[in-house]
Amino acid sequence: MRIRSSLYFLGMAVTFMPAMISCTSAEVAPVAASPLATPNVVMVADPRPPFTYWAPENSTVRNHPREPGIWIAESPNGSRKFYYGDQCRASEFQRFIGQSVDALPEKPANATWRLSCSACARTSDLGWTRMNVSYNQETRRIDDISCG
Repeated sequence: MRIRSSLYFLGMAVTFMPAMISCTSAEVAPVAASPLATPNVVMVADPRPPFTYWAPENSTVRNHPREPGIWIAESPNGSRKFYYGDQCRASEFQRFIGQSVDALPEKPANATWRLSCSACARTSDLGWTRMNVSYNQETRRIDDISCG
């Protein structure tokens, strides 16, 4: 209960509570494993990340230089995407990308999700166990689901 209060306070401090999904339901039922995207990447990370669905096509995946358990995918154009592992179970929700935000199931009672539009401002704080759901504000279609 104390952790939930702290997260609520933090959410209020950064004004994200309206964008968070709240729910009192039971756990989300496990889903049959569906194949995740496996983009063509150059893997130089050791250890390797558990999944590569998050990495842009033709990027190079490396370990973060100072933080174990964080990976970086750098695209040929120099853009970077960070991967923080799968502590939030984002791999189980990849099937919702491209669907309406309303298609998401209710979140597990003990989970933290942040729902925000792709173009909206949000804090850059890291919550490795928080699942971020990013969607297009006009279409309400999910663009990205990741931990962080």
